[in-house]
Amino acid sequence: MQTLIRLLLPSLLVMQVVGLIQFSDHVQDHMVLQRYPQKSGVYGIVNATSSSPPVISATVTGDDDEYIIEAKVVGNQWIAYLKPTSAGGNYTITVTCTSGCTDLGNVISISDVTFGDVWYCGGQSNMALPLIHTISRNISLAAIQGGKYSNIRVHQMYGNMNPRTPWMTVLNATEQDRFFTFSSTCYYFGESLTDFLGTAAPPIGLIHTAWGGSTAEQWTSNKTSSQCK
Repeated sequence: MQTLIRLLLPSLLVMQVVGLIQFSDHVQDHMVLQRYPQKSGVYGIVNATSSSPPVISATVTGDDDEYIIEAKVVGNQWIAYLKPTSAGGNYTITVTCTSGCTDLGNVISISDVTFGDVWYCGGQSNMALPLIHTISRNISLAAIQGGKYSNIRVHQMYGNMNPRTPWMTVLNATEQDRFFTFSSTCYYFGESLTDFLGTAAPPIGLIHTAWGGSTAEQWTSNKTSSQCK
């Protein structure tokens, strides 16, 4: 697991924008956050003054709701835990620093955020195998272009076998030539889950983090591995 963390850490720490308050590179427009009853969070870094700790707030605005949450700040890292939110919706999250920052005028935001079920797809190169190499790819493509699976959004960690894929709907992925480069196992899981749940399917966020050449032990905790005989 420690080796895997060393592989992933450079990507996880890349920030989305240049500024004094910044989102993590993986907190983006169009993302899916885990729905109720879980409490999701948005996070990033801040350039704080040395005289006092920064005070950062996040304003969450939806179709019929708006509220403000104060972020937790440790060092130069911040995280704002949002209210547990039911599936669906279209939200904008705006983050600002009210004191203790080098520039109080720095405001950042993400939009078209929804809540649903978020799934991490990790593993080795067999998990990373892109859709272009699968038999059913054109069937799925036609279904998406015909209006199916509009509840699925995808995001792919950049590096190794994976091209950069910011958060987007699968329809947008097909329009931007990013669909066939996404993990086939990860996507077909989301498609099958949507078919199984039918009209009850919530927004589904698929985050592909597989890393070709990683070992099975790197995807399990030391506690779990120690139980293997």
